[in-house]
Amino acid sequence: MKIIKVELCFNMSVLFCVQLPPPIHGASVVNKTISDSSVINAAFDTRYVNISPASEIADLGKVSFKKVLATAKIYQLAIQTYLTFKPRLVYLTLSPHGAAFYKDGLLAILLKMLGAKLVFHMHGKGIATVAKKSRFKKALYRVVFKGVDVIHLSESLFYDVEPVRDQVRSLVAVPNSVQAPPEVAVEKDENIFTFVYLSNLVRTKGADVLVRAAALMPKHLQDKFQVKIVGKESDKEYTDEIQKLLDENELNNVHFIGPKYGDEKYLELCSADVFVLPTRFKNECFPLTILEAMSCGIAVISTQEGAIPTIVENGMTGDILDECTPEVLAEVMIKYIENPDYLKACGKAGREKFSAHYTPQVFEEKLTLALKTFAK
Repeated sequence: MKIIKVELCFNMSVLFCVQLPPPIHGASVVNKTISDSSVINAAFDTRYVNISPASEIADLGKVSFKKVLATAKIYQLAIQTYLTFKPRLVYLTLSPHGAAFYKDGLLAILLKMLGAKLVFHMHGKGIATVAKKSRFKKALYRVVFKGVDVIHLSESLFYDVEPVRDQVRSLVAVPNSVQAPPEVAVEKDENIFTFVYLSNLVRTKGADVLVRAAALMPKHLQDKFQVKIVGKESDKEYTDEIQKLLDENELNNVHFIGPKYGDEKYLELCSADVFVLPTRFKNECFPLTILEAMSCGIAVISTQEGAIPTIVENGMTGDILDECTPEVLAEVMIKYIENPDYLKACGKAGREKFSAHYTPQVFEEKLTLALKTFAK
């Protein structure tokens, strides 16, 4: 008699403790992609707990009585879900520093005490700097990272967790992704070159650098381009500063559009020629807006922060500024206006790189493989 071996296959269980929107920022958008993913939810038996106590961008990093109460409820829900669900793996998006780190780190410790096997998915950086300045904080990081596998956004960011991570555990890179742009009806003025900034209006993201750069452009080019500032106000003083710069613009070729979402956001990107993110944010990692711009086939100008130089290949898919100053940015902007062939080549290369590396399909495949490997 031939004996047939039958193996019953059950989906591995994963508890996702993640920040979900609102507010809308890089990590919450990616986490929403995970929670909505039919691929990930088919590959695993999943549960989700929203660990964000903030409801607005302006609330991030701030401590309040309301957020303390919200955090207590988050702990209660996460622990209750873990004890009833009994997952094989707990996936936690760990904030790297500040009050949010203590909140997430304590949750990680509590779950580990209950026997949870954890994986951290890092969406920020700054750990290496904090650990270098404080022996106590370095020791605390090591307690939190003990026995935990780590996912980061790029191999170029591995250095940030090396001083504190558990060296016997795995460290892998899973780049972020965004959806391909929807089909939008674009009406483009071929006689006007458009630079677009799209991000939250915070000083470190550098919208003012772009506005100042526009004012430095040569007079003979001033009527050949426009700048669009697209983003949500989060610092009134900074927004007022930008508005003052706009009021001083005699040619009226710089426009503050306000926040745009969904198809309206992609309409702004697809109708532009170059996306500009002159970020000076020291904890910048992997801006989703750059991926969105590349998905629309437009060139990108950005800076050396975080993993940006691994996304934007200097001279291939766009330009990386040597210095984030209005003067340097203006020089690069001139290059695009005067070299249409270079503009088209960068846009085409960016679109191809997006399709190869930054689609949801690629992200889902890499994340699923990583989680299955960690659970062994």
